[in-house]
Amino acid sequence: MHIQRQHRIKIAFWPPIFLWVAVLLSTNSYGYEEKAAAKDATNTVKIKARQDHDFLLTANYYPGGKRSGGVIILHDCNTSKRAYISVANSLVEQGLHTLLLDLRGYGESVSPAYSEELAKRNSSDIVSYQGEMALITANWPEDLLAAYQYLAKKLGKNKEIAVVSSGCSSAYAVALAEKIHLNALVMITPKMNYSDKERYKNLIDIPSYFITSSNHQDSYNTAQELFIWNGAKKSKMQIFKGGRYNQQHISAKNFLSNDIALWLKSNLK
Repeated sequence: MHIQRQHRIKIAFWPPIFLWVAVLLSTNSYGYEEKAAAKDATNTVKIKARQDHDFLLTANYYPGGKRSGGVIILHDCNTSKRAYISVANSLVEQGLHTLLLDLRGYGESVSPAYSEELAKRNSSDIVSYQGEMALITANWPEDLLAAYQYLAKKLGKNKEIAVVSSGCSSAYAVALAEKIHLNALVMITPKMNYSDKERYKNLIDIPSYFITSSNHQDSYNTAQELFIWNGAKKSKMQIFKGGRYNQQHISAKNFLSNDIALWLKSNLK
């Protein structure tokens, strides 16, 4: 109960010391769904990072139908790919090729040089932690491009690819869309600054599914602004009561993973 109350507080208004406490408590505070997607262990793959060939990203790849498109699933900055297994399960059930990725520094995509957990342990305050994380996330745009190219090779020519993002990873999905034409985007409580939003607006209209909470003001405002701006007829916005965000939506609403999968299937060839 203590953790749940903590997450309802708007972090943007916390003094630095309380924000630092939130960082310390956030990791592993969620009740992850332990149910793995089909044959999870045997579907583990390693993807060579583009800029650092000695570093390998870890993901789970689940093949889909011969004529189906593919989806890359990105977790938020407080969890790992384990938190989004139910989304992967639903995509697999719809016959979509699915790449469930651990971003560099999280889950199984770690090394002594790139680890969110080590960055947290070794930082004396929030400022030093943010500096360490900036060094890690600076690699994410190229990492995502490597993940996209891995999935595209699995799919073959003329197959469409979408990205599911959550929280902080939404901005990196936009960065990928600037380099590669994505065919659909799902953004769960997107966390984006002014520059990120302007970059999204400069993209060719992409069918986008925005998921947010009425009381999570930042993501609500961002989702509403981008949904109104987006001209794709198949775009969708879903607003839930309360202040849940990121993985909390997935774990609290059993139907949501299936809803995401059905929407993506209707938007991918």
